[in-house]
Amino acid sequence: MEMGGNGLLVKKLWQEQRCSFCNRLLFKGRYELLEIKCPKCGAVQIFSSEGLPQRPKRVIALNASNVDLYYAAGGRLVGRPNTNALAPEILQKIKDVPAVGNTANPDIKQILALRPDLVLAPSLPFHQRIIPALEQAGIPVYVQSLNSYPQIIDVLHFYGYLTGQEQQAHTVVKNLERRVRLLEGKAGGKSKPRVLIIWGSGDHFNMALSGSFTGQLACRLQAVNIADELTESVQPEMPFAHLRLDAVAAANPDIILLITHNIEAEVIDKFNQELVRHPVWKGIKAVKDNRVYKLPYSLFAVNPGTRIVEALEYLSGLLYPEMGRSG
Repeated sequence: MEMGGNGLLVKKLWQEQRCSFCNRLLFKGRYELLEIKCPKCGAVQIFSSEGLPQRPKRVIALNASNVDLYYAAGGRLVGRPNTNALAPEILQKIKDVPAVGNTANPDIKQILALRPDLVLAPSLPFHQRIIPALEQAGIPVYVQSLNSYPQIIDVLHFYGYLTGQEQQAHTVVKNLERRVRLLEGKAGGKSKPRVLIIWGSGDHFNMALSGSFTGQLACRLQAVNIADELTESVQPEMPFAHLRLDAVAAANPDIILLITHNIEAEVIDKFNQELVRHPVWKGIKAVKDNRVYKLPYSLFAVNPGTRIVEALEYLSGLLYPEMGRSG
């Protein structure tokens, strides 16, 4: 290499990176964190020069979605949330992994005691309070949003980079993409059902818009989300809007889907007291046709990660009974 006056500086600034799958030259340059798709083989890869450890050995995940995605990408954890919202095979794999509290209330002392070199956290308000303590202890925290199918794909690629199992992550992604396209294709050309998605907590009920995770899944299956029609002034990316039952009755959905959060028994009781007993409820088409369904918590109340295909299959079976439903 020609050294020249700035030879060492040039070597530092202009790094060469090749595709891990076909060895195609991807770029030369300076970067911190970069995602790039190989123009030859189509593999998506992520490169990091600083900040996060390149191959972390002691990783803690603070929510179910990150547990699912990290294991799908070939990773293993030293700490995990106290949750059952995972596939049985993942629950079996993590049964001996120490719990660090639940997602809404992680135990900072337990996290620090496990000496992680990376913590995976969702972008949630109640996690913001622990990030400064972790950073002060020199522990990197990777915070990400998992509010859509494309974000699931992006995070899988990134976790494949972190675990050094890019090929495994790539294979998982291709399989997910193939199965999602198949389900979307089956829904195409069918009569579009009009759907209301209710998000219920112990405090109130909201309508899930098309910007919500389940709303996006319904759109992929060609359903019409009536909440969008009732909230035209709301920003498209907003996930929820206040439930107005009189307006819902006027929109007259074909199907009503209920997602319960917090303590399910309390939400169901509140649902029966405030909605089922409301004078307009019995006149709604979905109610008269007995098409009001409670969705499984682990597939819809939290981002299901790689189980997104299972969520789509379940949803398609409700929207289009003639297609059948697995699970």
